[in-house]
Amino acid sequence: MNRWSWRDVALVAAVLLFAGCSGSEEAGNAEGTVPQAQPAPTVAAAPVASGPTGARTFQAEPAARTVTLTGFTRARTSLTLVSEEEGRVVEIPVDLGDAIGEDGVFARLDTTFIELDLAQNRTEQARLAGDVSFYSKELKRYDSLVKNDNAAQATLDSHARDHGAANQQLRGLRLEGQRLEERLKRFTFTATPGWRVSQRMIEPGQWITRGQAVGEVGNYNELLVPFALSLPELDGLKKMGETVILALPELHATVPARLLREAPGFDPESRKINVDLVILEGDFPFRGGIRTELTIDLPDPGGAVTVPASALVRAYEDYFLVKPDGIRVKVLLLGSGSDGSRRVSAEEVSPGDVFLLLPESSG
Repeated sequence: MNRWSWRDVALVAAVLLFAGCSGSEEAGNAEGTVPQAQPAPTVAAAPVASGPTGARTFQAEPAARTVTLTGFTRARTSLTLVSEEEGRVVEIPVDLGDAIGEDGVFARLDTTFIELDLAQNRTEQARLAGDVSFYSKELKRYDSLVKNDNAAQATLDSHARDHGAANQQLRGLRLEGQRLEERLKRFTFTATPGWRVSQRMIEPGQWITRGQAVGEVGNYNELLVPFALSLPELDGLKKMGETVILALPELHATVPARLLREAPGFDPESRKINVDLVILEGDFPFRGGIRTELTIDLPDPGGAVTVPASALVRAYEDYFLVKPDGIRVKVLLLGSGSDGSRRVSAEEVSPGDVFLLLPESSG
């Protein structure tokens, strides 16, 4: 095997060195032909529900707080019948719950003695009417005689006095007769026809005295429903219009009613205002004691508003409304309404504020 001389080794090393330098330059030239990568353009994130042109919006409505009040029906007008005379009850044509007849009679007392007094008075009136007629004729006759000097003036004066006295007595008897006739009317207890008897406190044959209550009648053709309302509740009632709807839970029905009157003052115990609603018509038996419910919508005292369910954006456990400019407003979800709306509250949200209706689709 031939040995390498040092000259041969040096020659090989020079050749290898020259070949490495040429490769480096070509590699460098090859790399220079590759285009440099450009940075990706920065895309700004669009604000949530930025409110582009045409986005649907809505106005927050004040949330209503529903108040249900209970009242019971009663007669529109009730009257207690009191005796103005004393006597024995002889007739009671109506009973408890009956309607007063067309003649308006509730009860009658025995009128025997008052009718005898009235008959005697009429007899006395007839007698005195005859005396007055006689004295009138005598007065005219003696007046003629005195003028002809055929009778004394004293006799004429005596007949004039008797005529005047008889006239006065007749007037007194006629007044007494009128008084007896009025008393006779009061031996019959009357009430408005069509009203119903709510209490009957006497029985046939019973003796009653002056000032004694004999019964109670009421106008059940119209029903009264009293309520005690606070001032906001009264304002809410008036905003419901002329006709309000009362629920009759025991009858599973509703009935229209209207505000009849309101007290100008207030009850010092309840500190509320007394008002009366009146029911004029309804497809149920009109009577007292029917439970009614009045529902009034009042503004929420905490300033809550109602919004559509689609307007709420949920992020984890929080809820937001989105303004047309894309700003989120954190709200507290209070509950749902009967129409599918949501009740929310926040210091930054007031009735009338405008928000996006569909913020998820507007982004």
